[in-house]
Amino acid sequence: MRRISLAVALISLFGSIGIYKSKAQEALHQIEGRVRSQAAELRGIHVKLVLASDMRTITETFTNSEGQFHFKSLRDGDYLVETMETDLFEATSTKVSLYPPIRTAPTSSLVMLLIDVPLRAAKKQTIGVINADVDFNVPKEAQKHYRAGVKALESADSQVAVQEFQKAIAIYSRYYAARLALGRELRLQKKFEDAANVLESLPQIAPGRAEPRMEYGIVLLNLQRRQEAARELTEAIRLEEASWAAHLYLGWALLQSDEKTASQHFKRALELDEQKAARAHIALGQIANNEGRREEALKHLVAYLTLAPNASDAEAVRKLAETLRK
Repeated sequence: MRRISLAVALISLFGSIGIYKSKAQEALHQIEGRVRSQAAELRGIHVKLVLASDMRTITETFTNSEGQFHFKSLRDGDYLVETMETDLFEATSTKVSLYPPIRTAPTSSLVMLLIDVPLRAAKKQTIGVINADVDFNVPKEAQKHYRAGVKALESADSQVAVQEFQKAIAIYSRYYAARLALGRELRLQKKFEDAANVLESLPQIAPGRAEPRMEYGIVLLNLQRRQEAARELTEAIRLEEASWAAHLYLGWALLQSDEKTASQHFKRALELDEQKAARAHIALGQIANNEGRREEALKHLVAYLTLAPNASDAEAVRKLAETLRK
């Protein structure tokens, strides 16, 4: 999953003497920035300057060999400085406000920005070989195949992982760890029917665990079996109320039938982890728009774009936001 991190900005303003001589009483500003990371190579990172009010890209550039970039001749306003995701780095989004120290006496300002760009995390499999409270008497041969599946995941070989997990389950059908891992991989491959068949028995194998019910609920939601999905996700929340994901997906499951309850779960998901549950803003925007609250709907869309400016659906959300502004 892509992760969008808000960078920590170091900002210094020099306003009273002015950096430029203003023309026609208009103060123009500039941003001088530098990215830094554990990695040595910082050249060529794509950097965009976005106007926060309508999420419109104003200008863009690339970092030099020292990781430096700059934007000049900028008008008053609130902006986002966005560094794009690369093979090595996560994307970031940093808020910057450009205004004269004294609004009634326009003077130019310089913002000096230092952005930490985090390295992309390697995909990890966190499930243990066995789970002591549910995986009793798992044969060693089944554990061997499960370990091979986890190793394949670490090498990003999903197909081999699926084959190994299937072999583990064939040896021991109640192998919780292998069945959960297999169901998740099949879901990620969008093989939802196969995933449902694998996950269906997990609530009986591990009735006290929320994770299998959440995985199963997400798969059922993708199969448009919304009532069943809502039932599983509701039970997941009963077992683990502080699961942002369970609240988010339960909101989606209820959205068509009960907007009021769905809204409560979307808001709870945002309370628990706004960054990870960012798409809840889209749903809340939809609900607000359906009820004629266009300004509130717009605020939710802008909030989503601020959290996830480079998401795959960001451009569509920007267009929707433009429509609401008209």
